[in-house]
Amino acid sequence: PYPALSGVVSTSDPPLTGSPVFEVMASGAISDLSQHLKLSAKQSEQLAGVRSAALVRYDLPMTKAGLGSASRERADMDDDDFRQGTLRVSVLQAEGLPLRADGGECAPYVTVSVAELTRRRVRKTTTPVCGVDVMWGEAFDFALTSACAQVVVDVWDRADQNAPADLLGKTVVSVSGCRPGIPHTIFSHLLHGKLAVRLLFDFEDLPDIAAEEAQIQRLIGL
Repeated sequence: PYPALSGVVSTSDPPLTGSPVFEVMASGAISDLSQHLKLSAKQSEQLAGVRSAALVRYDLPMTKAGLGSASRERADMDDDDFRQGTLRVSVLQAEGLPLRADGGECAPYVTVSVAELTRRRVRKTTTPVCGVDVMWGEAFDFALTSACAQVVVDVWDRADQNAPADLLGKTVVSVSGCRPGIPHTIFSHLLHGKLAVRLLFDFEDLPDIAAEEAQIQRLIGL
């Protein structure tokens, strides 16, 4: 149900009427994006370089999340903001995962760790998947999460028998970089392949998972 990840270097879902969002795909897109944003030559090089290995899409605000006064009082958070809210991490899909050494397909799963000053909480996907292109569609809510928490998402290949799992790649996101009430979809390059996850943080109550997913589907026209 999610857009294919092939060729994505930075992305937004298909633009809505009157929306400033845009989509960047395939070769030549960096140049077009640089002109659109009026970037300098140095900034264009950085956009096309290693710093763009993991990019964030700022989706439109949810109908419910982010409308409370608490979210509007301080929309731009920083690393010293210790206020607590609710964080939702949705593990969407991966593409282009590697084959095992024997040529067999991997059996990937994802762990989501939320690290704060005094604690670390970890959740793991349970949907059994196998192959190089997989979809999980699982979401985890973390209540009372600091606005400066760090989110670490690891992709593993489930090992056979009692062997340790193999790490396929990871991405790290700071909650302070997420505007309250706005879903942020992160496309991250792994050691091999790509991973898509979505973060939603707010100081108000979040919509239930089904309602959020339905709104996202409507926004992207699916």
